[in-house]
Amino acid sequence: MEIEIFVHPTCSTCHSLIRLLKQWGFINKVKVYDTSIDPHTALERGVRSVPSIFIDGDLVFAGIVDFKKLREILNTGLLTEKVMLSDEELIERFLRGVLDSVATALWLYINVNCRAFTNDVKFLKAITNLSTYDDGNLSRLINILNDNARCRSIVEDHKERFLRVIAINFTREVYWLNGKVNGADILSNYNLQSVAHWAMVRGSVSRVGLVPHSLNDGGFRGKIEELWSYIRVHFDELMSRIASEQEELRGDSDWVLRS
Repeated sequence: MEIEIFVHPTCSTCHSLIRLLKQWGFINKVKVYDTSIDPHTALERGVRSVPSIFIDGDLVFAGIVDFKKLREILNTGLLTEKVMLSDEELIERFLRGVLDSVATALWLYINVNCRAFTNDVKFLKAITNLSTYDDGNLSRLINILNDNARCRSIVEDHKERFLRVIAINFTREVYWLNGKVNGADILSNYNLQSVAHWAMVRGSVSRVGLVPHSLNDGGFRGKIEELWSYIRVHFDELMSRIASEQEELRGDSDWVLRS
């Protein structure tokens, strides 16, 4: 069984994965790609979020990783179990997978089009971890996501989760640029238009596709105003959390490049 893992040093889940692989004694039995050093291989393989885990060439986990299931696979080589999940469990798996990446979270928050995800079955299976379950689960999830009304309801009912994830990632990128700063110092450098530009372009990184929007469109403008308001209210709280997170990652002596 060939296992390839794509990671990035700013990804906390990637650090946890590398640490566990070492504890389980599997780190030397897998091939690890650091996408900050080798982005081209990641692009060629269609990696959209990290960690991404390929088993015998198939993308099995992306972003969200069921560590217990991964260890079972590593020990037994068995991928699939005959379990049927409820609609609520399927939707939650989809949300967790989308919200694990700011690019996919932004794209869905702005465009509210779940069908774009059903067009790439391999990626959908990976972000929901449904690669390890009966294929009937995936078919039911695709039917749910292809229902436009249900898609809108999924996004609207979980709007706060979308705003939180997007705001956290915006704050993280501010931290990368400026270090630990407070809202009063930094937010005067941004306005509604710059945040709209960031959101539209950042969302396209998911490779779901860049969809141009105009602030003259009331629906788009409303979403950006909502997001910008959330960022301003929560910025200092999030910055404190991000600074601690990034300092911990930098000090991780178990990271793959230091092993």
